[in-house]
Amino acid sequence: MSRARRAADQRGRSAEWIAALFLMSKGYRILGQRLRTPFGEIDLAAWKRGALVIVEVKARKSYDAGAYAVTPTAQKRIARAAQVLAGRWRLNAARIRFDLIVVGAGWLPRHERGAWFSEG
Repeated sequence: MSRARRAADQRGRSAEWIAALFLMSKGYRILGQRLRTPFGEIDLAAWKRGALVIVEVKARKSYDAGAYAVTPTAQKRIARAAQVLAGRWRLNAARIRFDLIVVGAGWLPRHERGAWFSEG
């Protein structure tokens, strides 16, 4: 792995750790980090008020840069991965919400609840 790739991976891990702490401070229960499925990886999965919350974490200098980094293709991939997790954890009946947290765009992480929606 190149030095640049290692640095990017470390930034991502740090951003996910910060995001997890931020969510816990808001009353979320973290169910897992860097969860692998056949459709790809989910950065964070959490539980709050009867909803399985799937969180995509981006380390970017601006919120817009983080939001634009989650393309429609990525959203579909994350939604399929979320369905796998819900089945794995027997949470098929739970509501699934997709959130975005951008770390580095200010003093605190920026949390967008319901950043996108998925059919099915």
